[in-house]
Parts: sequence; C-alpha cells; structure tokens
Amino acid sequence: MVVVLLLLIVVTLLGLAAMRGTVMQERMSGNVAARAIAFQFAEAALREAESYAADPGRPAPPAVGCSNGLCATVAVGAAFPWENDAFWTTGAGYRASNLEGSSDVDVEVDLLRYVIEDMGEAGTLVGTCTSDIDLSVSDCNSTAVGRYYRITVLSRMNNGTEVMLQSTFQAPVG
Repeated sequence: MVVVLLLLIVVTLLGLAAMRGTVMQERMSGNVAARAIAFQFAEAALREAESYAADPGRPAPPAVGCSNGLCATVAVGAAFPWENDAFWTTGAGYRASNLEGSSDVDVEVDLLRYVIEDMGEAGTLVGTCTSDIDLSVSDCNSTAVGRYYRITVLSRMNNGTEVMLQSTFQAPVG
C-alpha cells in the first residue's frame, strides 16, 4: 500500500511538471504571435511615414523640437525627443498612424505613432569641395539628389506588446 502511494505521488508530480511545461510553452508561443502582430503594424506605419516623408506637399520640419510628427535635426550629443517614454503619450510631437485603434484577430493597437527627423540633404559632387572637413551640399560644388530622414515608429498593443522600428529614408528633392 505504501509503495503504491509513493508511486502515485511520483506520477502526480511528473504530471504536474509536464503541465507546467506545457503552459509555459503556450505562453511563449502567444508572446511570439503578439510580437509578430505588433511588428507587422509597426512596418505598416513605417511605410505610411515613408510615404508622408516623400510627399513634397508635407509641411517643413520645425526649427527646434517636434511638431505633428516632424522633428528638427538634433544637436550632436543631445537626447532624441522620442527616447522619452512620455513623448509618445503626451504632447503633439508625434504623428498618429491611420491604423491606430484598428484590430487584428483579438489584439488591438493601443499606440501606433511615428516621427520623421530631418537628417539633411545628400548630393552628388560635380567638381571639388572647398573644404576637406565638411562635405555637405552647401559647402561643395554639388547637386542635391535627395533629403534624408530618420523615421521612428512605436507600436504598442493593448496586451502590452511593444515594438519600435527605425529606418533611414531618402526622399528625392523635388
């Protein structure tokens, strides 16, 4: 009788350990799926932001700070405004994506916002530069071929999943 009770306890403990492992696997696969959905929403917002940056009719970036998703160039060594978590929930520095508030399956997008930072013009050298230090379009005999932007997107789902993406985008000078 004692042996049977001991075997029953061992089998019960093995069953509980197996169930615990199964529950952990289910949680991990759920987290992977939630992150994949958040990543897909972030990529869609990134494409939307690139389209906005390429639009010649968009407003010019502000001289300082961020306004309606457009940010001025940040001084070297200064913190980027979007690094502060409060930036994404307060103020008007960000631009909300058209997809914010939409849902996919049972996951709803809580925040889907982006900022476009002006990184300056790029050019093709026609002749020689007058300065060895600064090879910007204004200091060289060059032709502007595009303007660079850094786009940062934050995707936060209602289940707490969060993804941040960045890309460098070159918009043609028009």
